[in-house]
Amino acid sequence: MRPLVAASPKSAKLVVLPEELVDKLRAITIRKGVSLTNFAAEALEQAIRMEAIGGKLEDAVDIFNLYNVSHAAGAVQVPRSNFNAMITELYRADREGLLDVWREAGRWYGEYMRAMLGEEALAFFRDSLLVSWNLDEVNITRDGLLVKIELVSFVMSLELTELLSSYILGVMSSLGYVLMEEDGLRGLTTLRFREEL
Repeated sequence: MRPLVAASPKSAKLVVLPEELVDKLRAITIRKGVSLTNFAAEALEQAIRMEAIGGKLEDAVDIFNLYNVSHAAGAVQVPRSNFNAMITELYRADREGLLDVWREAGRWYGEYMRAMLGEEALAFFRDSLLVSWNLDEVNITRDGLLVKIELVSFVMSLELTELLSSYILGVMSSLGYVLMEEDGLRGLTTLRFREEL
C-alpha cells in the first residue's frame, strides 16, 4: 500500500461533502490514527485509479468482499484443465458419492453465507457463482417465496454442471429453500425453489 499523500496548503481545494459522510470518515480516521485530509485524498486517488482501468469503485468493494468470504470459507484457485480432469475421473468412479460431497459443501457454504451476510446472502451468492465458477451468465430472480436460478457456461462439462447443481441445492437448502424443479443440459441449468416458512 502506498503512503498517504498530504496536500500542501497552496495546492489544496475545498470539497463540500454531506455532514453524515464526514462524520463517518472522521470516525474511521480517528480509529486508524490518520488525518481526515490524507485519508480522503488516498480514497479519491484509489477511485481515480479504478476509473483509469475502466472499473467501478463499487465493483472493487464487492470483489474484495467476495474474496474475503471465499477465502474465509476455504476457497482455492485451481487451473480449470486440472480441475476438470480430476472431476471427470472422480465422477466416473463414484458419481453419487461426489454429488453428495458437493451438496454437503453447498450446505456448509450456505450456512456460512447466512451467518456472515444475513438477508444479503442470496444477492451475494449470485456474484459468488458468477466469479468463483467463471460462469458466462447467472440470473437469480425472486418472486415472493419463489426463486429461480439460471446458469449458463459455454465451457462447463456435463459432470461439472451436475455437480454445480448439487452444490446449489445444498446452498439453497441452508438458506431455507426447497427445490421445486430442476432442468439442465451441459452448461445450462435452471433451478426453481420455494422458500420454506
